[in-house]
Order: sequence, then structure tokens, then C-alpha cells
Amino acid sequence: MDVKTAIQTGDAVTLRRLLAERHANADELVRWGPNCNITTHPLHFVSDMLFNGALRAGQELPLINALIEAGANVDFQKPARVSPRDGYGETPLIGAASLGAEEVGLRLVDAGARPELRGIIGETALHWAAIMGADRLVHRLIQRGAPLEVRDEKYQATPLGWAVHGGTDAPAGAKRGRHCEVVLLLVAAGATVEAAWLKDEKVRADTAMLAALGGGMVR
Repeated sequence: MDVKTAIQTGDAVTLRRLLAERHANADELVRWGPNCNITTHPLHFVSDMLFNGALRAGQELPLINALIEAGANVDFQKPARVSPRDGYGETPLIGAASLGAEEVGLRLVDAGARPELRGIIGETALHWAAIMGADRLVHRLIQRGAPLEVRDEKYQATPLGWAVHGGTDAPAGAKRGRHCEVVLLLVAAGATVEAAWLKDEKVRADTAMLAALGGGMVR
């Protein structure tokens, strides 16, 4: 069995053995997907397998712990093929946030993953946690100093803007019903509310979202 199979089957015992036998396995990219044309860091691959259903909730943390304890790079950043700026690329933390793997994201933050690193469109883990309604991860990222006002390059939106969008058009895997809590957390932390959001028809139709935004500083 190899690292890829150990992760796919949730076999943390075998994964630990493989990592002990060869420490480089902790950071060696996993090839998977159609024709094995996707290469992913093992820490990220755990979130991918949780998202696609290969892993059950609860199987992910023993795998993540094994990788972290073996010295896996929690800030590994694979350069994007097409990136608006140098230094952009998805990290395991961004991957966990974008794939709804909240427990993985929390563990990575606790292991020292940097929340300010930016993904392929200049977004941060906080952007993804916000749009996915991952309120516990949002709270932890705020505690660790994640930037509140950084804008991604594609939508020119802040994490709060992504949270508002997630509340009206949640992506696959999002925690529905938690976006208002995310908005409250971001507003309480000082995130700026844009006046246009308060005029948006979908937002105005959501009284809870409107109320959550109402306590913020409007620009």
C-alpha cells in the first residue's frame, strides 16, 4: 500500500508506517484523478477525499495528525498554472476551507498554518471559510490574525463579501444556515460592510442576513 491508498481508505496506521519508513512521503505530491493528471499535497488530498466521499467524517483527523507529526509542510503552496501574481497558490489550509473540511482546517491552523497566504485568484482561507459557512474555522482564522479586508483578484471581494454571497448562493458542501453567524463574526471583528450589499434584493429578502450586516461599519 502507498500513501495515496492509505489516505483513500482512511488507514492511519498504515500511513504512519509509510511515513516512518520514508519521511519524504509526508510532502510527496499524490497523483490522482482522471489519468492521474492531478497532483496534490497529501494534506490537501485528505480534504479532497473527504469532499468526494471516499472518507467518512471522523476519518480525516487521524490522517492529518499522522502527516503533521511526520513533518508535513502545512504551508505547502503549489504554484498555479495561471496566476495573477507570483506567490499565489493553493495551500492545504485553503484546500480544507474550500472543500468544507472544517476539522482539517482547524487542525492546520492549530499546527501553525499561515492564514494570510493567498490562493490561485488571490483569495485567502478566510474567503473560503466564509463562503462555505464554516463559522468555527472563520472564528479561529480571525483569532490567528487572518486579514479581513484583502480582496481576491477575480471578484474584487473581501471575505465578508464572500460570506454574503454564500448566504444567498451557497456552493456545494457549504454549511447552510451558518452564513449569518459568519457575517456576525466578521462584522464584530471590524470587517467593512459595503452599502451595495444592503440594497441587494436577495440580501434584503433575508432578514437575518440584513440584521447581521446592520451592525457593521458601512462604506
